[in-house]
Amino acid sequence: MKFIFFTLNPLKQRNFFVKYYYLGVSKEFRRRIGVFGGTFDPPHIGHTSAALTAMRKLELDFVLMVVANDPWQKTGQNNDSSKIDTSTVSKPDDRLEMLKRAMNDHDDLMADDMEILRGGRTYTIDTVSELNDRFPESEFFLLIGADVAKDFDSWREPHEICKMVNVVVLTRSGTDRSEIDEAWDFSFMDIPAIDVSAKEIRLKVSKGESLEEMVSPLVEEYILSAGLYRD
Repeated sequence: MKFIFFTLNPLKQRNFFVKYYYLGVSKEFRRRIGVFGGTFDPPHIGHTSAALTAMRKLELDFVLMVVANDPWQKTGQNNDSSKIDTSTVSKPDDRLEMLKRAMNDHDDLMADDMEILRGGRTYTIDTVSELNDRFPESEFFLLIGADVAKDFDSWREPHEICKMVNVVVLTRSGTDRSEIDEAWDFSFMDIPAIDVSAKEIRLKVSKGESLEEMVSPLVEEYILSAGLYRD
């Protein structure tokens, strides 16, 4: 009998097992699952900190970090939904790879590509519907920022979203909640205030500056090797 052995590098190995851990979530068990969607262009320590805080405070089993395929609020609502304006956001595959790298040291934070696989414009209602179909016995917590919560009524089918998931608004010290419509039955959760933004990171890359303590070393490595944010 011949045995064949193979090894994966640490990043690929983790993604391999995360994939099967996620697929192995049984419909018979009620899991508490966080859903953190975003452009992640690039993913930074603020994203990671917010997700880990939600994990702890909401006692979640894990958090799905869902990469938007075509975030219509940033790319504009073009007539041709099959084309993504890559002058506004990076390609989905680049953002997914960066997110996988950012989550590499966190077993309970999982980069998810369901919106990329679905294609077209990204709408949260489609994502939460898919998750509820897959895992009807699980309880979902949609994690959103206060900046987007104030425009929640502009989302597609916002009332249906609230029926299917618990919407949790992530706030920082000094966040003005007055702009968020009280009619929505949102929960609020304070997260650490970390002074970092994707826009600032992209600007630093264009200037050739270091991203130390803003993104994980694996993410910075990918940004440089892929030549992202140079223009």
